[in-house]
Amino acid sequence: MRHSLRSLRVPGMLGAVAFAATAASADVVIHFTGMNLVYDGTALYDGGSNAGGAANPADAAPLTTADFFVNGGLVGSLYTDISLDVFIPDIAGIPDAPNTVYNVWTPGNPGFFDLLIGTSPLASEFLLVSTASVNFTYVDVGGIVQFTFTGAVGDGSAQNLPFGLQIADPVTLSFSAQVVPGTLTSSGGFITGFEAFGTGEYRAIPAPATGALLALGAGAGVRRRRR
Repeated sequence: MRHSLRSLRVPGMLGAVAFAATAASADVVIHFTGMNLVYDGTALYDGGSNAGGAANPADAAPLTTADFFVNGGLVGSLYTDISLDVFIPDIAGIPDAPNTVYNVWTPGNPGFFDLLIGTSPLASEFLLVSTASVNFTYVDVGGIVQFTFTGAVGDGSAQNLPFGLQIADPVTLSFSAQVVPGTLTSSGGFITGFEAFGTGEYRAIPAPATGALLALGAGAGVRRRRR
């Protein structure tokens, strides 16, 4: 199991959060596809490695696309050298039963949900987001198809994004994923593991693009975390 240390953490919140855009700020959404996740009975993490949290794409799982929107308009897309580094702890007790809906708030131990752009050993562009308590829902439809959903609000404790984007806290995270058939394992009536693929998004309002804020975004660097 992997662990992380962040300098900024905030409690999570369910689902999407509504923001009021002003003349000095804009609604920013980063939508991504090709997310690869693994569940081990206690934690959810990316399929690239069970280590991570140091902005190294070698420890993350590759994404297929990442699209960047401002006020609903597409400003740019990426198709190569993009990956997701994820660790969400304290997800346990999912029942192994057909036609089941299981919902849990994690107790608040720190995790992370990092978008990485670039190659190993250090992403050249990134959005590093810390998470605390998150809402997790598992849905078994007809005993055949399983889905997982989650939502959280976290701090973007470091960022250097493409297309001149600057994101202010808090950052809303959400994703949905379908469990890969044949990967689910269970014991004693509870699910002990599965693999899943899906899509997700970050949603936030960037700070005004002043010189000071732009300098902060470009020079924030990577706050390395010990495992």
